[in-house]
Amino acid sequence: MSGHQVTLPARPAGPPQPSTHARTPSGVSAASGAAPGQARSNFPPPLGYDPGKMDTRPPLSHEERVGKRVDLPADAYLKADISSTFATRSGFNSEGTPTRLSVNQYPVTRIANMDVFQYDVALSPEPTGGVVYDKVWKSKAVQQKLASVTKKPWIYDGRKLAWLAQSVDEMRLLVDLDEERGRKPGGERKNAFHITIRPTGKVRLQSLRAYLMKTAPWDNHVLECMSFLDHLLRQGPSERMKTIKRSFFHPSMPGRELDMLLMAYKGVYASFRLSENVKQIGLGVNVDVSNQTFWKANPADKMIKYVINTYGGLRRDQLQNLDDQMITSVLKPLVSQGRYEQSEAMRALRRLKGCRFTLSHRPNETKEYKIKGFAFDKKYGPNGANSYNVKFNWRQQDGTEKEISIRDYMKERYGYLVRQAGWPVIETTRAGSFPAEVCNIVAFNQYQYKLDPQQTASMIKFAVQRPDQRKKDISASVQRLDWANDKYLKAFGVSISPEMAKTEAKVLRHPEVFFEKKTARPLNTGRWDLRGARFIEGNKEPLTHWGFIGLNMCVDGRAVSNFVQQFTNIYKGHGGRIAKNPYTTNINANPATLADELHKHVPQIVAGRKDLCPQIVFIAVPDKSAHLYERLKKIFECRYGIVTQVLNCDHVKKAQGQYISNVCMKVNAKLGGQTSSLTATKAKSHNFFTRPTMMIGVDVTHASPGSDMPSIAAMCASVDVEGYQYRAAVQTNGWHNEILTDENINTWIPTFLKAYKEKTGREVEDIYYFRDGVSEGQFAHVMEQEVKAIKKAFRERSKKEAKMTVIVATKRHHIRFFPDKGDKNGNPEPGTLVEREVTHPFHYDFFLNSHFALQGTARPVHYHVLMDEIKPQVNNLQRMIYQQCYTFCRATTPISLHPAVYYAHLAGARARCHENRDYGNNTRVPEKVRDQVNNPNNLVAKHQDPTTYSSDWKKNNPPPRLIPMQARIHNTMWWV
Repeated sequence: MSGHQVTLPARPAGPPQPSTHARTPSGVSAASGAAPGQARSNFPPPLGYDPGKMDTRPPLSHEERVGKRVDLPADAYLKADISSTFATRSGFNSEGTPTRLSVNQYPVTRIANMDVFQYDVALSPEPTGGVVYDKVWKSKAVQQKLASVTKKPWIYDGRKLAWLAQSVDEMRLLVDLDEERGRKPGGERKNAFHITIRPTGKVRLQSLRAYLMKTAPWDNHVLECMSFLDHLLRQGPSERMKTIKRSFFHPSMPGRELDMLLMAYKGVYASFRLSENVKQIGLGVNVDVSNQTFWKANPADKMIKYVINTYGGLRRDQLQNLDDQMITSVLKPLVSQGRYEQSEAMRALRRLKGCRFTLSHRPNETKEYKIKGFAFDKKYGPNGANSYNVKFNWRQQDGTEKEISIRDYMKERYGYLVRQAGWPVIETTRAGSFPAEVCNIVAFNQYQYKLDPQQTASMIKFAVQRPDQRKKDISASVQRLDWANDKYLKAFGVSISPEMAKTEAKVLRHPEVFFEKKTARPLNTGRWDLRGARFIEGNKEPLTHWGFIGLNMCVDGRAVSNFVQQFTNIYKGHGGRIAKNPYTTNINANPATLADELHKHVPQIVAGRKDLCPQIVFIAVPDKSAHLYERLKKIFECRYGIVTQVLNCDHVKKAQGQYISNVCMKVNAKLGGQTSSLTATKAKSHNFFTRPTMMIGVDVTHASPGSDMPSIAAMCASVDVEGYQYRAAVQTNGWHNEILTDENINTWIPTFLKAYKEKTGREVEDIYYFRDGVSEGQFAHVMEQEVKAIKKAFRERSKKEAKMTVIVATKRHHIRFFPDKGDKNGNPEPGTLVEREVTHPFHYDFFLNSHFALQGTARPVHYHVLMDEIKPQVNNLQRMIYQQCYTFCRATTPISLHPAVYYAHLAGARARCHENRDYGNNTRVPEKVRDQVNNPNNLVAKHQDPTTYSSDWKKNNPPPRLIPMQARIHNTMWWV
């Protein structure tokens, strides 16, 4: 074909919009998707097209080369404009007790020393959706062409790249997808594409070996090797199982119903990882159990009922009474200020967007469609965009067109009478609109939203596995992957061991936990108790002005008195100081009147003395309602600057000693005390620091899927000499922005440095900076933006340079330990350290299991040292991180994550309560509650500005700042 000019088929028309006269964007009349395939093209054929010049696409971008499914080192994400380098390992731990364990990584035992030939795949006209590439590649025409050229199997990434173990010449051919489906093409070929498969270079696997041996730097050659290996690993399983990101799922795998809407399935996670074990190959495959939630496979009309029942503002017990007429009613538009708006039930249906479905009125068709949304337009009036109202132009056999509703079309074309014609129709991306009752939602539609408490509880029960069971399931997953018989792995000379890797590990020395006149030695049990223990430092000022408030009569006066008496006795026993009994009261309030009711009693707590503020307020609440908790915290922290302790009324009534002791730890920390120490007295040093040192932890939390809330950053910093007591700062941090803004850093760092100087009398010289939540792709940004900004802020205040050791701590990985000899549950005991096999060949990283897992399989934390200017010895750094996990102020067990990061996580979560947004517009709060807050007397019509936090608005506006807390609360650990 080269050298010949041909006229290409026109690009297919865009998706028709459901309207009285459905039209393409240019105004050319098009058929409704109820009769797909009849849309007219509004793109004229290009003139003088030369397929010899079709390679006009730009080269692959850095992000496209990196991909998202393979675990790559931070080196892979460095660009030309970023000069960061990362710390390398200076040695291994020499102090811990040796032990041996298995890790769920399977060593690569062989990679052929060969070049793999890479090919570019291009379609013209270039389709708008990636699914077309896959359809064209899998077409009979293309597969027959590939088979005629070579018998060796191809690897295809589904879009732009393909690989083969031999070199072949460029191939071009025309693929008509309509003919592939057995459709008779009309005058125009609307679904035909020219595909070109062109050799573009070689993937030299020897480049990867050179990087692993540290004889060559990371470059695009190594990246191409990892990208190829990732697709090679997935090619075989993806043909047999459903692929969701890095995991594979199959209907035969274990599953569990979470509720009427959701199913949970166990899948197989598999990904190549670089390995410290370069003596063998330096590569392994990390295999793990993957748990994922999906929409249940159900008829769409049934799912609509369930969604409305769960999220549409109706009570769960109304499900049995939800007949079709009620559904029709609750889905109708609402009238607000003279215009139509979507009802709460209609908005709830947006959760089903993106679900794939098949059609029941075409039993011989297996094609899957995707839900674009549920039709809504003000022009359809009070009944909405239903099967009666949505019309399109139906082309008759004689060539004429007839305007017809979807209901009448279904009757005339298929003889099907739509029963739920008053329901909104389902819109698709390209195929038009369908009545919900003929749509069947298929299995493995991923659920993208946050689970509610009941769903979460069911999911935890399903997902939690003891180590022995998880190990068995992982081994079963490896058998399902069937590497030994994978024709693709064989074709490219890759062999993977079917046995888990064994590695040497260390168990670090367990610290002692000191209280006043008592020492706890948890050893490998990972737990201690507070009986007979006095806090190393009690509250600084005796409690004289404090209060106890019961909400809505959830506790009576006798229960309150008993709890207060028990708390007073137990807190004094732990070293707390209480001078007076609290002011106690019970208030009745709904969300609309809560703030006013509380305002009446705050002055009563301090007996009317205007110059005083309550030291702490206890609040007993009737249930675990999240929005009530958040509202209480917002009122007291932002309006009054008062720390609070929220209690569940059931625990108040029981007043059990262990529960009250746990409350005492939180109260003591909020009032300036210190629970315990790693040394016998507060004056004795633990010798972790040689100079004045500050521990800083940072976490950035993002809005849950489907929410338009901004990101919130939290920074916690130690302000005492030994790193026990912390202060926190929180603020919005842009829209889905993981890296701290300079504004936040420049505001927080001087404040923390000042607080450290005021408390210790010394200036900070060293900083340990613990960062949570960043992936390898963001390591360089942490170094280039956050670390530089912190150093600059430090220099401007202290007039000197700070030494920093920067450590990223993450639990978002699939590495698990299976010790030969573990604790009673089969998990590794606290202090288990792994530096080999699953770590980077030469970067400074390690895995540490610091906690005792009560249930399930323990997840170790991956610590990655990016920069090390302080340069503590490896033994000292790892011992410090581990032992400080025993100093968390509200726990009687070592925690899994360094406390600086854990505190930042808690502070960021609490900051959601301080968002500067109308409480009544917070979609996380039930609509009935929002109505009570915004419109308690039903006097104002509901209306929300449609531009609030919209995508266009976000492009030009930073997120609103959090409501500031009163100054007095900043000197407390208010978030614990």
